[in-house]
Amino acid sequence: MRKFAHIFILCSIALLAGCSVNLTRGDLEGIPQTTEKYSFFGNIPFIYGGDTLELDQNLLRAYTAAASAEAYPRESCRGDATVQASVEKKDKGSAWTLGAVIIPFWPIMPVNETWTYSVDARVFCNGILVKHVEFSEEGSVKASFYGRLRSDLLNDMSDELHRKIVQRLTFELSDDRPADMNIYFN
Repeated sequence: MRKFAHIFILCSIALLAGCSVNLTRGDLEGIPQTTEKYSFFGNIPFIYGGDTLELDQNLLRAYTAAASAEAYPRESCRGDATVQASVEKKDKGSAWTLGAVIIPFWPIMPVNETWTYSVDARVFCNGILVKHVEFSEEGSVKASFYGRLRSDLLNDMSDELHRKIVQRLTFELSDDRPADMNIYFN
């Protein structure tokens, strides 16, 4: 019986050990990062559910690399950016979620959500606003596992959204992109 208790405790710890989701950290392989000491955008607030968090240094360096030093000289230009996150649940509760009331760590609670990260970025040169961009990127998460598998899936979704934002920000802030490219004339 004692052996069973030890095995149960070890399995519980293993299940809960990797359960943390961190939306402000990113592993953006293939996305260039700057070697600059300070972020071009300063500390970028990440707003989610009424909480304001700060992006980690790797993400700040990737966001900084999106604004080229040639187009926006660091001695005369600076940026200001905010990332707003929202989650829309697609499914109403199911019979499976009843277990969450009875057993706090219910093993199967399906997730079917759409995540949206909205960016508002401004670039100022010599105190004058020279570029303002707003856009959103979204992704869908659908899963029915729990523990480390779920947190890994959610962290991967956040990484992918940050990757899309950095790529889009690079495009939007590029020098050779016409400002009225998205305007349609009749």
